[in-house]
Amino acid sequence: MRAAEPQRSGARLSRVRRTVVFLVLLAAVLSGCRVGGSRHASACVPPAGGRCAADVAWPGPIELSADGRRLHGIVLCGGTLHASESADRVTIRLHVGALGAGVMSCARVDVGVSLAAPLGSRTVVDAVSGHDVRVVGSTLPG
Repeated sequence: MRAAEPQRSGARLSRVRRTVVFLVLLAAVLSGCRVGGSRHASACVPPAGGRCAADVAWPGPIELSADGRRLHGIVLCGGTLHASESADRVTIRLHVGALGAGVMSCARVDVGVSLAAPLGSRTVVDAVSGHDVRVVGSTLPG
């Protein structure tokens, strides 16, 4: 039995080393973009040719589906669209993911969000810029 004990100890040590290496790498990545720190941390500095994950202003008019329940549009390199609804307005927030250094091109992606109720006469407002967003009729199936 004693011969197996050094193997278990070695396996445990190897697991600990992998965990430590993972934590060090994770800390390096997070500190590079200043995430997870205090509320006063600097903004992420994107790598050359890349971008940091962030909420960004909606880039232009937004399309409304024929049934009035989906706002959507084409965004370069994709993202996720979120909406907060009230009786008189819908506030949209576009979140884009991080892109690595040297990204030369990426897909044009249709991103959208479903509304709980038809848009009707409610105003669409961009959460990042605070500006009203022009709504246009959809050319895509709703």
